Amino acid sequence: MKQTTSSTIFPAPPDGAADALLSWFSENKRDLPFRRPGETTRADPYRVWISEIMAQQTQIDTLIPYFERFIAVFPTLKDLAEASEEAVLKLWEGLGYYSRARNLRKAAIQIQALGDFPDTAKALAKLPGIGPYTAGAVASLAFNQKAAAVDGNVLRVVSRLMDSPADTALPAVRKAISAWLLTWMPEDRPGDFNEALMELGALVCTPKSPSCLICPWRDVCLALKNGTIGERPVKSKRMKHRTEKIAAAIVTDAAGRLLIHRRPSNGLLAGLWELPNVTNSKESAAALKRYLESVLDTTVSDPVFIKNGRHVFTHITWQIAVYQLPLHSSATLKSRDWVFADRDDLKTRYPLPTAFSKLLA
Repeated sequence: MKQTTSSTIFPAPPDGAADALLSWFSENKRDLPFRRPGETTRADPYRVWISEIMAQQTQIDTLIPYFERFIAVFPTLKDLAEASEEAVLKLWEGLGYYSRARNLRKAAIQIQALGDFPDTAKALAKLPGIGPYTAGAVASLAFNQKAAAVDGNVLRVVSRLMDSPADTALPAVRKAISAWLLTWMPEDRPGDFNEALMELGALVCTPKSPSCLICPWRDVCLALKNGTIGERPVKSKRMKHRTEKIAAAIVTDAAGRLLIHRRPSNGLLAGLWELPNVTNSKESAAALKRYLESVLDTTVSDPVFIKNGRHVFTHITWQIAVYQLPLHSSATLKSRDWVFADRDDLKTRYPLPTAFSKLLA
């Protein structure tokens, strides 16, 4: 099998492409909190790192209020490193992909132990939760290091610019594109170059209905010239999506506190708190009652159906049937992974995934 290299995918970039991109970026970049001068200057590696981790799988408009709240509570690396995992997860609540938050805290602890923030992509990539893209982004934006930062936006922009039929889902292709970008990345502005590519993909070269007429590369874009914009980038099919049926219980004690359960420390939504539930049971109400009686060591009322809910993950859709089961006698909780939480605790202490918090709303 022929090895994939940057030269086998792309020829030399169009003349003046870097200058045109950077000129466009200077005039059109968005005013974002992690780009502003002062306390949130983008040259601060801590804030660059937080924003880049949040930007994984999250739109910028959604990210901004989370970023501002996160920085307000954990303004420094030391604050984050010394925080409890539960406190970090609670602040992350609703943002999804919670492994990002756990890895942020783990990496903060490691960086604090090192005594300083790593300043190269190679060193950054050794930290939890930092892959090639994030390592390149932080190294270039915060430390002005020449490193590629190839995300979905960049893959799309580059594939259209050069009208490439290469499958961008393949790691070898991503690696080759990174190497190719380094051949024409400006030595003095690597951070601006990376950020400009991402910004072009976010604002102009969008997945659907790109604004080609206002693109700084409209005169050199090969996909536009060849009429293949809609066919680029090429991506192999993702994992097949599946559906799971969930029966969830709203169980309250005599004081009106809500019974919640902590999920396992690994897997989907690891370590978060949830409503008691059973999955893919043919007799969901009866199965839910048996499960709760085994957990609480007491009898519970027959479940009363309240409503249906739905939550979509990347590869799974949960169809959730919600039942109410008030307790009429005291219950014994045999594990720290089960608690009765009052309203204040739910707001401030226990992180619940959106799949369950929106049901309670």
